[in-house]
Amino acid sequence: MDSMEKIEIDVNAPSVIDRYYTRWYRTDLKGKSCEDHCILQHSNRICVVTLAETHPILQDGRTIKGINYKISNGCSRLNNKVSGKSKRGGQFLTDFAPLCRITCTDETEYTIYSCIRGRLLEVNEDIIKRPSLLLEKCQLLKRTLGSTSLCGDCAWRNGRRENRRTVRATAD
Repeated sequence: MDSMEKIEIDVNAPSVIDRYYTRWYRTDLKGKSCEDHCILQHSNRICVVTLAETHPILQDGRTIKGINYKISNGCSRLNNKVSGKSKRGGQFLTDFAPLCRITCTDETEYTIYSCIRGRLLEVNEDIIKRPSLLLEKCQLLKRTLGSTSLCGDCAWRNGRRENRRTVRATAD
């Protein structure tokens, strides 16, 4: 007997980001209006730093000319090497440690900060070769997250701030 069961699929099922990540926002970093960052915290405490949908790069339809991970003469985020099960050797980051600098075609430069304390595991090197990937992924993230309101001046959850986090700087 061939029996075909009708299976209903919920089209409103939560996305991967909604399901596994908690969204935190840092607004007006270093007093710069609308330069907001979104931190996606996974249940395993790894965080992904992205641009918030209100960031000027995403709002004004700018085109990205280049991304530079070299922070100073002695520090490049591309030189970050981690090893072992505990991911030892990652660069230590503070709240306002720069991750990279994004230059747009109109020569406007934006600095992307880590927003949280922790160790850097990896950076997305693909966005160096294809800077437009950052805009595509942020637009995809924007569609996935939907409209959300920014909550305050820094990332708080359950009335307290948790300081120790591991930062993963990627565009995804």
